[in-house]
Amino acid sequence: MSAVLVAPALAKPQCYSAQEIRAMQLRQVQVELMVGALKCQDPQMGMRDKYSTFVNRFNANINSNAKELRAMFSRQGTGERGLDRYMTGLSNDASMRALHVEDYCGEIGEMFDKALSMKPTELGTWAADTVAKPVAAVSCSAPEKAKPVQQAKAEVAPQKAKAAGPDKKVEKKKTDGKS
Repeated sequence: MSAVLVAPALAKPQCYSAQEIRAMQLRQVQVELMVGALKCQDPQMGMRDKYSTFVNRFNANINSNAKELRAMFSRQGTGERGLDRYMTGLSNDASMRALHVEDYCGEIGEMFDKALSMKPTELGTWAADTVAKPVAAVSCSAPEKAKPVQQAKAEVAPQKAKAAGPDKKVEKKKTDGKS
């Protein structure tokens, strides 16, 4: 496959370990292949059979990957809901690519051929080479320093002085900022 898959942007910047980034990349490859098997219905291409073979061959990788992603979303405080949202986003992005990439089924066929030619120990490295890092992925080992918050200055409108009487000076003093 000549194109490199682009990882979806995440809702807000988080920090991720290298292992978590690789887990996201592997999951994106798996989802891309799953959507390809569903979208590319030509029986001669055999995408559903290829996906079945992929899942059987890499079952241990997929299960390990699911545990890593659950732990990551749990660490971030979003848990299963965050994981579900993430998976939905991956599926939606893959479905949109299926609609807009000219030879989508051909590219997915090449991805299947490549994936099915490797050993389970090679899958993670291939996924990392195939999928770009998530846009908002920041390394946890070097967190950014927080910028200080500056106080906003409030503008106070001057009060109108009373037309007559001794209170006029008091009002004026208040508008001049004097007490």
